Amino acid sequence: MNSSHMQVFQAILTAAGGPDKPVSYGEIAKNLESLFDKKYTKAYIYRRLNDLVEDGFIIVDTILTPRTYSFSETSVKNALETKRKEEHSSRLTKQEELTTKLNRLKAAKSQDLVLMLHNQLVGISSIEGSVMIEGIENVRSTIIREFADGAKEGDLVRVLGHSSTLAEGLEPGGVTELKLMQSGFRGVKVKGLMTPTGQDTLDLNLMIRHVGPMVEVFKEVIKTGNIELRFTREPIDTYRIVSLNEDKMLLYLTHAKESDMAALIHRKDNPGLVDDALRTFDELWETGIDVLEIVKQMLLVKEQES
Repeated sequence: MNSSHMQVFQAILTAAGGPDKPVSYGEIAKNLESLFDKKYTKAYIYRRLNDLVEDGFIIVDTILTPRTYSFSETSVKNALETKRKEEHSSRLTKQEELTTKLNRLKAAKSQDLVLMLHNQLVGISSIEGSVMIEGIENVRSTIIREFADGAKEGDLVRVLGHSSTLAEGLEPGGVTELKLMQSGFRGVKVKGLMTPTGQDTLDLNLMIRHVGPMVEVFKEVIKTGNIELRFTREPIDTYRIVSLNEDKMLLYLTHAKESDMAALIHRKDNPGLVDDALRTFDELWETGIDVLEIVKQMLLVKEQES
């Protein structure tokens, strides 16, 4: 009620003295200045009047010269009801957003949050040379720093992994996957390629459970068109990597669900290995099964069931 629009509306009420009684701009301006003991420009008052007309609080008669403004009980009632619905809808949207964030926080492990906070506060710079990375947290931190946060608009991030890491009980998608997904909002292209665990296994439920805590981010980033997901047509023993363009890659040295050993390799240090890994990825990608639409439909079904 203290907004500038309501102050102008109050001036109209005072000038009119009741509903269905037209008043001119001059009468409104005079009452506004008297009520609040200050001067107002014409542009200021007219902007508020136009907004009040648009919102339905007042009615303008443009036929008369000068034009006049009035209000009715019906117009005010309808305008208030419209505002109530808008506010209710806005609060529901905010509630859904907060619920999504809360669920994401509940699903996140404390060490993931600490890792993200540490990297944001410290602002660790990129590693220039090829190095061995030891320790689960160091491996994950390197992925976030070098590939998720290090990628820029137009860059390509490739992720090649084995669905066995999911089948062995990998925790639901954490901060590493979340950060890689979120890079899609910045215009980074992310291609994820998984190899199945059995001769004819394509267990998408594993993927659904994995991205479950990040489902809202997953759905939003899909809309950007910057994330693609495929499965190889048959099991294959191959690289497990994350790469940025053709410049560098992180090569996991174990297939454990949370690898504690990896190598960060810059192309300038070992072009043969990097080129072979990326060539392997691209060949498997071309013949892979596009499962993104299937995953989207499965997520929708699960949402409806819950």
